[in-house]
Order: sequence, then C-alpha cells, then structure tokens
Amino acid sequence: MYRLGVSTRVENRSVIVSVEGDLDIATAGDLRSAVQSAIDAHGPWLILDFSALDFMDSSGLNAIINAYHLVRERGGSLALAAPNERVTKVIRLVGLHRQLPVHRTVAAAVAAMQALVTRQAG
Repeated sequence: MYRLGVSTRVENRSVIVSVEGDLDIATAGDLRSAVQSAIDAHGPWLILDFSALDFMDSSGLNAIINAYHLVRERGGSLALAAPNERVTKVIRLVGLHRQLPVHRTVAAAVAAMQALVTRQAG
C-alpha cells in the first residue's frame, strides 16, 4: 500500500497540513484522516501545503472537498498553498480555485488566514 507523506504544524492560528507524494485513490484516505485529526486537535483554520505534492487525481480533489466541508461545519476556512504546475492544472480544471483561495507560498496562505481569523474574531 502506498502512503502519503503528511505532517501537521500550527503557525499563528493556522493548522498547516503538509502533503508529500501522490494524492490519489490509494492515498486520499490518509489525507482525510490527517485533516480530521488536525482539525480535532488544533481547530478549523486549515492550510493544505502542497509544496511537496507531486501528483493529484480526482480522489485527491474529493479529499480536499471533504476537508472544505469539515472546516466550514466548524466555522473555519480552508486554503491551498504552493501547488506545483501539474496540481494547479487539476485545481483549475475543475474550478476549485473559485471556491478556495490558492496561494503561491505557505507564508502567503498563513498571512491571509491570519487576516481572516482576525476579521471573524473582531
């Protein structure tokens, strides 16, 4: 069985889930589990760091949409950060970039998420 490299860290109030490898039918469940655990432990302000993600198919898209619903149910938000050109193409092909912010860097995503958290708290 293939495993997806997933790690979680918290920066400001954002929960950053870094994803490494291929996000496909064999590994989408790994991302779902990691996202659920991260949200349960740290809250619903989620950034998916795709800087080390090589490939994503429709199963990966479904995992992202699932994450989106989880954070929205808890009053949070989801952003995508640093996807490569191939992953960006998949995101744009299905129009996901119209529903979710996609940032060039993790730092940009963290700054945008912090602004959103502050705006909602204030």
